[in-house]
Amino acid sequence: MTGYVVDVNRPNLARKKELIQGYKDRIKKSNLVIFLDFTGIDAWPMSQIRMAIKEKGGEMVVGRNTLLFRAFMDTAVADHEDEVFTGPTAAIFSYGDMVELTKYIVDEVLKNYESAKIKGGYFVEQNQFLKPEEVEAIAKLPSREQALAMLIGAIRGPVQKLYSLLRAVPQNLLLTLKAYEEKKKEGGES
Repeated sequence: MTGYVVDVNRPNLARKKELIQGYKDRIKKSNLVIFLDFTGIDAWPMSQIRMAIKEKGGEMVVGRNTLLFRAFMDTAVADHEDEVFTGPTAAIFSYGDMVELTKYIVDEVLKNYESAKIKGGYFVEQNQFLKPEEVEAIAKLPSREQALAMLIGAIRGPVQKLYSLLRAVPQNLLLTLKAYEEKKKEGGES
């Protein structure tokens, strides 16, 4: 033989590259990624959590830490490899309302499974790593619908006052004219 080595792992390497690219595509589509240590959560509850996350406009991926790390190498998460990519890790990608999804993770998953914990997060638009307490702070924000309702309420209040004020001016003028007319009639009769 001429020293030519056949790499029997080539199909495996190609599969790993596909997985990494899939993770990178998910990162590009998402607005927030939450890293969850899912210790203590069995397979059936994990499937239920996956379905709930999907309903909330997200996706949960459990993969090898080395492959996840390679997908996040070009991001701010790479500096936090030891915090995020050790032990069981689920990457939860938020494609919709990040607040609603984060509330579900914090209020439901962490409360029901005390051994599970948030390892950190990644705010995609800002290329910013989030500490676990920063991810939990997102859960305390109002959801998109709540924020819109608050905004509409804030806008509606002054508009209603202006409407009432503008409606009151002609009404007051009419009442003043009517009172003046009645006073004239009384003055004319005497």
